[in-house]
Amino acid sequence: MKRRRLPLLLASAVALLACPEQRAEPLRGPPRPPQAALSAGAGALPDVLTLRRPERPEWFGIYLAGKKAGWMQTSVARELRDGRDVVVGRTEQLLKVTVGGREAQRGQVEERIYEARPAGKLLSFRSTFTGDGGDRVVSGTCAHDRCAVRIEEPGTPTEVRSVEGVTETVEEVDAARLAAARRTTVRGRQLDTMKVRVIEREDSWKGRERMAGGGVQEEVSVVAEEEVGDRLAVEVRIADDGRIVDMRQGQAIAIRPETESEARSLEGVDLLALGAVPLPRPIPREVPAVVTYRVSGLPQTFWKNDARQRYERGPSDTTLLTVTARVPAAADAAKDTPVARAAEGASPEDVSPSLESDSDAPAVAALAREVAGEVPGAYAAARRLSDKVYHLLEKAYGASNDRASDVLVAKKGDCTEHAILTVALARALRIPARTVHGLVYARYDDGKDALYWHAWVEVRSAGEWIALDPTFDQPVADASHIALGGGDRVDTVGLLGSLAISDVEVRDLSHGGHPHPSR
Repeated sequence: MKRRRLPLLLASAVALLACPEQRAEPLRGPPRPPQAALSAGAGALPDVLTLRRPERPEWFGIYLAGKKAGWMQTSVARELRDGRDVVVGRTEQLLKVTVGGREAQRGQVEERIYEARPAGKLLSFRSTFTGDGGDRVVSGTCAHDRCAVRIEEPGTPTEVRSVEGVTETVEEVDAARLAAARRTTVRGRQLDTMKVRVIEREDSWKGRERMAGGGVQEEVSVVAEEEVGDRLAVEVRIADDGRIVDMRQGQAIAIRPETESEARSLEGVDLLALGAVPLPRPIPREVPAVVTYRVSGLPQTFWKNDARQRYERGPSDTTLLTVTARVPAAADAAKDTPVARAAEGASPEDVSPSLESDSDAPAVAALAREVAGEVPGAYAAARRLSDKVYHLLEKAYGASNDRASDVLVAKKGDCTEHAILTVALARALRIPARTVHGLVYARYDDGKDALYWHAWVEVRSAGEWIALDPTFDQPVADASHIALGGGDRVDTVGLLGSLAISDVEVRDLSHGGHPHPSR
């Protein structure tokens, strides 16, 4: 039950921004042709080549709920490479935390090369991932709106993919600062090297505000940076001389400019304790059941009613969240969608291989066919797959592997590994499946009742998405599972440390819907 990937992803999203401790200068390099300046009306608007920025690498500290969990170093420079005038954006980052009593560390070094002109195209990239989750190099070249991507991992054949729809330009190497300088919005379709997918990113100037600290005060620009569709944006505050004064997402995540020595000095951050949400009482795991939580700190942008979760306003600025866990229609074999037709009408991303859930890996596909056998129904097959994952994997909190095929080799992991392997097995049979992340009830050795960060799975059959949990071997995830996000959506990281639950009401539907004695 962890969210180990999200802080690093957040760091990637704000990787190429400025630091207030270094003087800002125009990007130096070979001279630009006269037509390279962008103009608007009578005067020229600043472009990414003339923005004031530090000449030296910039250092940042990454904080989770006020504790130092990592660092990041970035630089943007204009260079001549192989006789070509280019802009090079480089970032290096490290996240180090404690998970389940063991230290986990993840690192990433990335370089992106662009044409050195306004609207210059992304030419090439190289991203190296190290540490927990496995070592991996993702590199490639781009032309027009297509990138040829190479994925290299020790001990496995090199994988080559073609990613279409990449319209990333040099403006995105410094999008937040450019949005502030122009007082506008900078948009682009950017290549995400961690997931090998295209994301739509948007940096929007929101206005001006006055900030005070250290005995001084000044006016700054506020820019909201997000993947389009995010519910909680990263807010970036930028001084008029180009310094980044503050970056944060919600109450939990802060990225602060620091000297190199300050940035590299880390604290011990226990992710399990950081993500815990105390409960006033235990929650039973019976299905069917309905649990209503009175929650503080949940922004309304996260309210999305569906068949399992319903939201309404509660007293004193709280949210009443009702989670219903019931036996699905597909539990009736006559209503269970046949496996052969399970993919009909499904979104491609719910049935196709991904970098994480590599359902096309031969070992994954073979295991899926072996376990499902001749079971005709999609839900019945998914239950078999989930049960197999539960019994196959050793329960090892913090044992990290990012790909389902690697999890199958390691045969151990926590909720993340259980979820991505189950999704991969289901997709190997063309059963629509996706990961879900949020909170779940648990009580550990400290004897305290709490919700902890967790990941589980949803599969589709009989026209509905059905939540099941391979970590707990639940064919229907109980009502202590609170979904906050899913798939590649990472904006829930900003809720870390900000949620609180003041009351819980449990109704056992198998006994007429009366309140449970634990209330």
